[in-house]
Amino acid sequence: MSFNLMTDHEIVKSLGKMFDQLRIHKQLQDKDILSASGTSSSVLAKFRSGKGNITLETFVKLMRAVNELDKLENLLLLPDVYSPTASKDKQQKRVIKPAIKPKLNFVWEEDK
Repeated sequence: MSFNLMTDHEIVKSLGKMFDQLRIHKQLQDKDILSASGTSSSVLAKFRSGKGNITLETFVKLMRAVNELDKLENLLLLPDVYSPTASKDKQQKRVIKPAIKPKLNFVWEEDK
């Protein structure tokens, strides 16, 4: 399954189904999830069915309830790129577009 080919709603619905499969695989009951996450049964039902939106904070609580927070760490990781000149303490603060190179109207001498 590729999220790139899905609509936002389809992705949310798919995440709900995947969460439920994970819950079943870990043999956790709804009451375990609800007590560990502090969410209501209606919020959990909305998420699993894909019929409603939940907040990102609620999603984190649900992932914590199934002990899968480590999977969230991989969502926005930057690739490790070695640079001998880059300082580890210095973080890039903004994105700068590269300067537009002027077009050169070069013509060979014999083409003149």
